[in-house]
Amino acid sequence: MGITDIVELFRKHGPNLLRLLRMLENGVTGTNFSANLLPAPPAVDVSGLREDLTGVSRAHASILRQMQDQTLQIAGVEEEVKRLRMALEHSERRVEAVERELESISLWVKALGIATVVLLVALMVLVFILHTRA
Repeated sequence: MGITDIVELFRKHGPNLLRLLRMLENGVTGTNFSANLLPAPPAVDVSGLREDLTGVSRAHASILRQMQDQTLQIAGVEEEVKRLRMALEHSERRVEAVERELESISLWVKALGIATVVLLVALMVLVFILHTRA
């Protein structure tokens, strides 16, 4: 194993070895000496991410308000459907009552029609009898 192999091995596994070294150092001495040996992590600009998160939060709040408004609208529609259903049931009961009354009136009209025909026939017979005697 040559120097190039050792250097290549350190390049591949160097960060992992340094992490292990830090953990061992913290565990044994309670200090972090190797932190001074490593370069500081690069500063990350998160302002764009914060702006995106703010936009997402606003959009979420807007969607939540829309959902609440739609929930109220749906509740209003449900109430209106209930009222319409009750009105329809009431109308159906009234129609059934009117149909029963019409059936009753129809029976009376038929009975009166039959009675009228019978009376007319009886009257005609009576007139015929009185006319033949005279």
